[in-house]
Amino acid sequence: MNILLAVSLFTSVNMYFLKNSQDLLVRVIPPQGVYEIVLYYSFSGDDWHSRTLQSNEGMNFDAAITPPESLSMVGVYYTYYDANSVAVTDDNKGMLYLYEIKKSPRMLMPFSMDIIEPLLKQARKKITAQKHVDEAIALLDYVDAILKVLPFKKGSELEIKKPILEAEANELRQLVK
Repeated sequence: MNILLAVSLFTSVNMYFLKNSQDLLVRVIPPQGVYEIVLYYSFSGDDWHSRTLQSNEGMNFDAAITPPESLSMVGVYYTYYDANSVAVTDDNKGMLYLYEIKKSPRMLMPFSMDIIEPLLKQARKKITAQKHVDEAIALLDYVDAILKVLPFKKGSELEIKKPILEAEANELRQLVK
């Protein structure tokens, strides 16, 4: 258990805006001893793109990726071969590494699907109490906007969860009408 915790602390995916550029820097820190990874990324639910990256320093893998003009969400995961030459995929336990992005003003924020369910619960509470229904509608608008552009990997937990959350949001919208 402690080994898994230590590995998760020393492996990560981070994203940054490059200075004086619209490009994004994706920095992957895989487990020690990995010298090549394949980075997969999707902008706002579009097709998946991939790049093979090699480490210069043996620690970080960096890739500059050019996002499209209309962008609000990016999903990232990567694969590598472990010491036994077994392919390992790090996709954040099926939930991808997600980032919500705004180009102007520049905003780059890690996003987790864990916030969608509490937002839907909040909206349901406001709608059933018939208090602050306008706030509930704003929450539902945000949830709808995120779910429309949410990238997912085929066969992942995220692919299964997305239509369930969309159905719940639609059900709540019907209660407002």
